[in-house]
Amino acid sequence: MLGAVAACANNPAAVVSTVRFDVAADPANLNPLFAHVDAGQVEQQLARLSFEPFFDLDPAGRAIPKLLAVVPSVANGGVTPDGRTIVYRLRRGIRWSDGVAVTSRDVLFTLAAIRDPRNPIGSREGYDLIDSVVAPDPYTVRVHLRRPWAPAVATIFAPGTSQQYVVPAHVLARQIPLERAAFNAAPTVGDGPYVFVSWARGDRLVYRANPRYWRGQPAVQRLDIRIVPDPQTNLNLLESGVLDFNLIAPAQEAILRKSSAKLSFVSVPTALIAGLALNVSHPPLDDPRVRRAIVQSIDRAAISDKLTFGRYPVADSDRPRFSWAYDPAVKEPRYDPDAADKALDAAGWKWTPGVRMKNGRRLELTYVQFPETATGVRVATMVQRELHDRGFDVTLKSISNAQLFLPAAEGGILATGRFDLAYVPWAMGADPDDRFLLGCAGAGKNYMRYCDATVDRLEGEAVADPNRLQRRARYVAIDKIVARDVPIVYLFNPSYVWAYRPQLRGFAPNAFIPTWNAYDWSLR
Repeated sequence: MLGAVAACANNPAAVVSTVRFDVAADPANLNPLFAHVDAGQVEQQLARLSFEPFFDLDPAGRAIPKLLAVVPSVANGGVTPDGRTIVYRLRRGIRWSDGVAVTSRDVLFTLAAIRDPRNPIGSREGYDLIDSVVAPDPYTVRVHLRRPWAPAVATIFAPGTSQQYVVPAHVLARQIPLERAAFNAAPTVGDGPYVFVSWARGDRLVYRANPRYWRGQPAVQRLDIRIVPDPQTNLNLLESGVLDFNLIAPAQEAILRKSSAKLSFVSVPTALIAGLALNVSHPPLDDPRVRRAIVQSIDRAAISDKLTFGRYPVADSDRPRFSWAYDPAVKEPRYDPDAADKALDAAGWKWTPGVRMKNGRRLELTYVQFPETATGVRVATMVQRELHDRGFDVTLKSISNAQLFLPAAEGGILATGRFDLAYVPWAMGADPDDRFLLGCAGAGKNYMRYCDATVDRLEGEAVADPNRLQRRARYVAIDKIVARDVPIVYLFNPSYVWAYRPQLRGFAPNAFIPTWNAYDWSLR
């Protein structure tokens, strides 16, 4: 049921308006400083309920200032012409949920925590370029970079691949070391529309409306968030009315539109690029001929048409279609089984009964995927069959979303490289900077272990140049090299479909997460 929950047995007229939804995995940490990036953006969805970014992006990609009074730019004087100094002006009147004002002290504390190597931060990209930061008053922060870095405004406390949020200094300064802070499991002080109440691990989380939220107390008083990894269970809960919204796979959409007149649907272009990471440190994937044969063996258009009903258009680079750096002329090798056979023959992999072999070694690959994605599971089956037809022996391994995306220090499969092929949905940022994915440093999400000197040079030049046309030319050049080398078999840039109950008003997911505008939710 949506909406009304009895608040008091002695007063049946008193109700608590409640929205119920789920996340695909149990979070590992609720402190936004240490949020893990996984396919479901679980910890980011939760963080956005209790913490405000500097600015958000609406579904049309427009910047909406939140903690900031204005988004800094060269035009408004917030960014110096050389791109090295950024002046952030905080919105006045914002308070933490315990009543303490949000000020520049909190920003300075959070920046210091992010830059502190003792803290297990997922990504410091951009933050590691800060060489000084000062707060001339409680509502102004001046950041100076060691060198120009064009994505700075679109990265620092902004929506992106590893989004960070300002945290309360007056709370966390008393909980050093931060890695063991009680706040990590119970962030009871925030500046977002909702305040954390409880977390029953493996079961559910509860949040309540923040009466001190700067835009006013939200209309929905309570959020009841279940932890449900299985896509079919999610679908059943949605159909039975236990959940009020849920992400659905294209195949599920077709069924729901026929069977349920009680649901509404919204399609949202996303900043996600799904593909197969090819671990180029593992033979035979260190041979570009084999990698090109793999992409030529996979009918990506059929995957889009048959498995996603065209909802997830084929991608050929890591640029979302709405990105200003996207070039539709960039193409990975097309589906061509005959060309794949010739490439494998040329690479020395010869047919034997059932499988190709070279120097007594079978052409074997381990493909990992996570069961929380219905579309990903179907993709794995189709890819396994198509590669088998070309002489590959592909073993499928199902690894939980949480285990797959953990950092190396915690045994994450991708980060430690214990795979050959892996189905990965990469969350791209508001800026097209993709060094975290394709750079030689090996940090971030370069699970492929890919390194090309020209790509690395172009990546560095692109982020140092404030001219958008020149940056775009470099990114197009990068995309052409990557399409040639095939460290990733790009599959699709999905438009996600969310099903929701029409009684839930204001539900409007953006390209990153569905909870970005939870304050606007209301119940009819």
